[in-house]
Parts: sequence; C-alpha cells; structure tokens
Amino acid sequence: MSNDDTLISKLISETYTEAPDKDQPNAVVDLRNYFERKLNEVDFNSLSDYLIQHDLRMSELTFQSGSKCYRLVYNKSVLDFPSNWSIFKDIKSEDVVYVDQSLDQDFLLDIFSELTGIQSNLALVKEDSGVKLIYLPEEVSRDHVKWFRGFFEKKNLEKSQEEAA
Repeated sequence: MSNDDTLISKLISETYTEAPDKDQPNAVVDLRNYFERKLNEVDFNSLSDYLIQHDLRMSELTFQSGSKCYRLVYNKSVLDFPSNWSIFKDIKSEDVVYVDQSLDQDFLLDIFSELTGIQSNLALVKEDSGVKLIYLPEEVSRDHVKWFRGFFEKKNLEKSQEEAA
C-alpha cells in the first residue's frame, strides 16, 4: 500500500470515528487545516518519502576528504563549502541543521537563492553516510524542520534500542 493510500485510509477512518463536539451541534470544521494537520502526523518510512510527499527540493552534498569540503553540484556549477565553516561544521554532531533569515550570519540564503533562483530557507540533513541540502519554503519551513527532528529522534531511539538488545 502506498503512502497516499495509507494517508487516505487513515483520514477517512478518523473522520468517521471522531465524535462531533457536543457543545456546538452545527460546528463548522475547516477541512483544509484538519487534513493538513493529519498529513503532518502520518508516519513516513523514509526521509525520501517525506520529501516527495511534500514536493520539497533537495541536493546531495558529497564530502571531499582531500579538501575536507562538502561539494554541491547544481546545474553545472560546483561549490565547495569547508566542513569547519558556518552550518557545515554543525552537521558532524547533529542530524538536522536549519538556517533561516534570522540565523543566516554567513549569507548562505543569498548564495543559494542566487544559485537556484528561489528564495528559501535551508536544512542540512545527515542520513546514513550522506548529507542532503533541503530547500524549504519560508512560510512552512519550521514545520518541516520539526518533522525532520522528530523523524531522527525516532530513528535514533530505534537504533539505540536495537543496539541494547
């Protein structure tokens, strides 16, 4: 069963089982907000599933051991970012590193908006041995970052439970 089928089944089930509020017999429910809230609660099996479901763009960063830089190849442009600079130094110890306009002391958002042609916030995500640079729409970026952190928290908890067993 695909994620779309799981989501639809879950939403239909909850719609029929959720009891209406007794105080407001003809309460108006904003279905868009309801379904968006429920969509964010769906368990995704992988980060890739989540990115596809939310139509988020991302780029792979490869670590260049000789220069100790993270390399981004984007539309025939090659950019190397030193691993001890800006948000790139934090990805060694964290699964998710987020930058928005208020946190952007190194003008990374300007660099990437010039490169991609889109103004967006950024998240660096470390999964397994790779690092992904995810471009996040400004208005919902904090919601996505919250999901990323929850995903890795759950994944790390499962990993530590497996190692303990």
